[in-house]
Amino acid sequence: MKRFVVVTFASLALTACTSSEPSVTVACPTADAADATAITPERAELLVGLLEVDAEKCAAELGWAYRVGSRDGENFALTADYSEQRVTVTVTLGVVTAIAVG
Repeated sequence: MKRFVVVTFASLALTACTSSEPSVTVACPTADAADATAITPERAELLVGLLEVDAEKCAAELGWAYRVGSRDGENFALTADYSEQRVTVTVTLGVVTAIAVG
């Protein structure tokens, strides 16, 4: 009987530690042939408001180069070259709050 109680308690404890939140699938913007030559600021803005991990995933799916320019007020050193196929994001508390092409 003791073994049953211990196993039951352990099972409940493990269950309580698992996430009960449903996984959310983020719909990335649809690919656009124009992105192969230049990402427009309007297209780039579609990533604003996404979680950082989702924005990076969407950029990769769209074939965009992606980099973080600033996270939670800390600015990162960036190259000075300009690329019309790259987005540079500002992240605050894990969410993309601003984005620039180049």
